[in-house]
Amino acid sequence: MRMTWMAGALVALGATSALMTTGASAATGGSYRDWALTCSPGLDCTASGFSTGDAALTSLSIRRGAGAGDAPTLVIGLRDAAPLSGKVSLRFEAGPSRDLPASAFKPDADGLSVSTDAADWLADLRQASKVEIALTAGGKAESASFSLSGLVAALRKMDEDQQRTGTKSALIDKGDKALPDRKALPTDIADAQALPASLRTLWSEGPGSCSDFGDTPPSPLGFSLPTGEDGRLFVLACGMAGAYNAPSRLYFETGDMADIVPVPSMSAEGPVASLELWNVDWSGDRLVSFFKGRGIGDCGSYAEYRIDPDAGRLTLIEARDQPECNGEGDVDAWPQTWPLKGAKR
Repeated sequence: MRMTWMAGALVALGATSALMTTGASAATGGSYRDWALTCSPGLDCTASGFSTGDAALTSLSIRRGAGAGDAPTLVIGLRDAAPLSGKVSLRFEAGPSRDLPASAFKPDADGLSVSTDAADWLADLRQASKVEIALTAGGKAESASFSLSGLVAALRKMDEDQQRTGTKSALIDKGDKALPDRKALPTDIADAQALPASLRTLWSEGPGSCSDFGDTPPSPLGFSLPTGEDGRLFVLACGMAGAYNAPSRLYFETGDMADIVPVPSMSAEGPVASLELWNVDWSGDRLVSFFKGRGIGDCGSYAEYRIDPDAGRLTLIEARDQPECNGEGDVDAWPQTWPLKGAKR
């Protein structure tokens, strides 16, 4: 199986019309009026609204992991970390206020305060147009208002990204559909210690300097996907990022063996294979690589891949290349290098 991945990656140039769209069209997350949704490759998603001005309360978020038993949590961002006391009040523009004990909130790694009980307050947030949050942090009373316009759309998209739409665990459109198998979803890799031993050695001591990140290690380190034969495909950060490009590598691991997976692409001279992917994004069924020639992304190279773990290959679906930095940032308008003109789809 490990050699199937290696050989398959080198020769898998294909075209599928149903997938001939750019990564942005099918990417997770997005902006919805006053709310934004972001998801990690492992579909740990956060929908956030932000306060205006110089408020000590900077953001209000709903966070949820992709696990079957993962419940939504309420996250209040504080400009300065400080212990809470008393109560946290949610005052809705129309309707009753709701008070939560400060003891229900815990600081997380980002200096935010998190409530792990969503049962009572989520329906109020969905139905309101605005909420003011008041609390006491470090002995000082603080408050800020948050627009809730776009929250429902962001949560609906969260359900869609996490494949919960129409299931009992959906936040918006509940139903009786069965929740898809969570084992088939990507899994975030927090750091090198979460890697299997053989892969950790290859990643840190193999070709290149994948474990050297200087003072800014990525979080998460990457993600993995299950394969059809009890192995996993790993997409891991590899080395220090530049000003606007971050490199990654693909690895296949099964049992006590691990291999680097070459990445196929198309150049003006013909098919090529490389070890690096750049600015990787996972869009649900595709891997997207976007190397920026400069920060605004108006030149560089773009590629989409379909991962077929059961067949053991990485298939290039679309490739575009723009050598001239012309101020136009629309990747769809870039010259297409794959599929070739007249290629059978």
